Amino acid sequence: LTTLGNLGWPVGQALSNQIFGTFKPTLSDPHNYVRDEPSFRLLVAASYLLSYLFSFLSLVTLPLLPNQKDDAQRRKRDWPSRDAYALATIAIVVSALCYAFLVNLLVIFPGTA
Repeated sequence: LTTLGNLGWPVGQALSNQIFGTFKPTLSDPHNYVRDEPSFRLLVAASYLLSYLFSFLSLVTLPLLPNQKDDAQRRKRDWPSRDAYALATIAIVVSALCYAFLVNLLVIFPGTA
Protein backbone atom coordinates (compact mmCIF):
# COMPACT_ATOMS: atom_id res chain seq x y z
CA LEU A 1 0.00 0.00 0.00
CA THR A 2 2.80 2.42 0.78
CA THR A 3 4.33 1.72 -2.64
CA LEU A 4 1.18 3.04 -4.28
CA GLY A 5 1.28 6.15 -2.14
CA ASN A 6 4.93 6.76 -2.96
CA LEU A 7 4.39 6.13 -6.67
CA GLY A 8 2.46 9.36 -7.15
CA TRP A 9 5.48 11.66 -6.85
CA PRO A 10 7.73 9.98 -9.46
CA VAL A 11 4.85 9.55 -11.93
CA GLY A 12 3.91 13.20 -11.42
CA GLN A 13 7.51 14.26 -12.00
CA ALA A 14 7.72 12.18 -15.16
CA LEU A 15 4.45 13.58 -16.50
CA SER A 16 5.43 17.15 -15.69
CA ASN A 17 8.83 16.69 -17.33
CA GLN A 18 7.15 15.52 -20.50
CA ILE A 19 4.38 18.13 -20.51
CA PHE A 20 6.49 21.12 -19.48
CA GLY A 21 9.30 19.99 -21.80
CA THR A 22 7.09 20.92 -24.74
CA PHE A 23 6.81 24.53 -23.56
CA LYS A 24 8.92 26.98 -25.57
CA PRO A 25 10.89 28.83 -24.29
CA THR A 26 11.81 26.17 -21.78
CA LEU A 27 10.92 26.57 -18.12
CA SER A 28 14.18 24.96 -17.00
CA ASP A 29 16.47 27.65 -18.46
CA PRO A 30 17.33 30.26 -15.78
CA HIS A 31 18.07 32.90 -18.44
CA ASN A 32 14.39 33.01 -19.35
CA TYR A 33 13.56 34.07 -15.80
CA VAL A 34 16.28 36.73 -15.81
CA ARG A 35 15.05 38.21 -19.12
CA ASP A 36 11.54 38.38 -17.64
CA GLU A 37 9.71 38.86 -20.94
CA PRO A 38 5.89 39.18 -20.89
CA SER A 39 5.47 36.11 -23.13
CA PHE A 40 7.52 34.03 -20.71
CA ARG A 41 5.45 35.30 -17.79
CA LEU A 42 2.33 34.03 -19.56
CA LEU A 43 4.03 30.68 -20.09
CA VAL A 44 4.88 30.40 -16.38
CA ALA A 45 1.30 31.36 -15.50
CA ALA A 46 0.02 28.70 -17.89
CA SER A 47 2.25 26.11 -16.22
CA TYR A 48 0.82 27.02 -12.81
CA LEU A 49 -2.73 26.87 -14.14
CA LEU A 50 -2.05 23.46 -15.66
CA SER A 51 -0.61 22.20 -12.36
CA TYR A 52 -3.64 23.39 -10.41
CA LEU A 53 -5.99 22.00 -13.04
CA PHE A 54 -4.52 18.52 -12.62
CA SER A 55 -4.65 18.87 -8.84
CA PHE A 56 -8.33 19.76 -8.87
CA LEU A 57 -9.07 17.17 -11.53
CA SER A 58 -7.84 14.48 -9.16
CA LEU A 59 -10.71 15.39 -6.83
CA VAL A 60 -13.08 13.76 -9.34
CA THR A 61 -11.96 10.36 -8.03
CA LEU A 62 -13.12 11.07 -4.45
CA PRO A 63 -16.62 9.59 -4.94
CA LEU A 64 -14.96 6.24 -5.63
CA LEU A 65 -13.81 6.03 -2.01
CA PRO A 66 -16.10 4.34 0.53
CA ASN A 67 -17.79 6.67 2.99
CA GLN A 68 -17.04 4.81 6.21
CA LYS A 69 -15.84 1.43 7.45
CA ASP A 70 -19.35 -0.04 7.11
CA ASP A 71 -19.54 1.01 3.48
CA ALA A 72 -16.12 -0.52 2.77
CA GLN A 73 -17.13 -3.79 4.41
CA ARG A 74 -20.44 -3.84 2.50
CA ARG A 75 -18.62 -3.29 -0.79
CA LYS A 76 -16.20 -6.10 0.04
CA ARG A 77 -19.06 -8.43 0.92
CA ASP A 78 -21.54 -7.55 -1.87
CA TRP A 79 -19.50 -6.46 -4.86
CA PRO A 80 -18.21 -9.16 -7.21
CA SER A 81 -14.63 -10.33 -6.89
CA ARG A 82 -12.69 -10.90 -10.10
CA ASP A 83 -9.11 -11.90 -10.78
CA ALA A 84 -9.11 -9.43 -13.66
CA TYR A 85 -9.38 -6.55 -11.16
CA ALA A 86 -6.23 -7.70 -9.39
CA LEU A 87 -4.37 -8.24 -12.66
CA ALA A 88 -5.42 -4.84 -13.97
CA THR A 89 -4.29 -3.17 -10.74
CA ILE A 90 -0.93 -4.91 -10.84
CA ALA A 91 -0.47 -4.04 -14.52
CA ILE A 92 -1.28 -0.37 -13.91
CA VAL A 93 1.08 -0.11 -10.94
CA VAL A 94 3.96 -1.87 -12.72
CA SER A 95 3.41 0.20 -15.87
CA ALA A 96 3.39 3.44 -13.87
CA LEU A 97 6.54 2.42 -12.02
CA CYS A 98 8.38 1.54 -15.25
CA TYR A 99 7.18 4.71 -16.95
CA ALA A 100 8.30 6.94 -14.08
CA PHE A 101 11.65 5.19 -13.81
CA LEU A 102 12.43 5.43 -17.53
CA VAL A 103 11.32 9.03 -18.01
CA ASN A 104 13.15 10.23 -14.90
CA LEU A 105 16.25 8.32 -16.02
CA LEU A 106 16.11 9.84 -19.51
CA VAL A 107 15.88 13.36 -18.06
CA ILE A 108 19.37 12.92 -16.61
CA PHE A 109 20.96 12.71 -20.07
CA PRO A 110 21.08 16.01 -22.04
CA GLY A 111 20.32 14.31 -25.36
CA THR A 112 17.02 12.91 -24.14
CA ALA A 113 16.01 15.67 -21.75
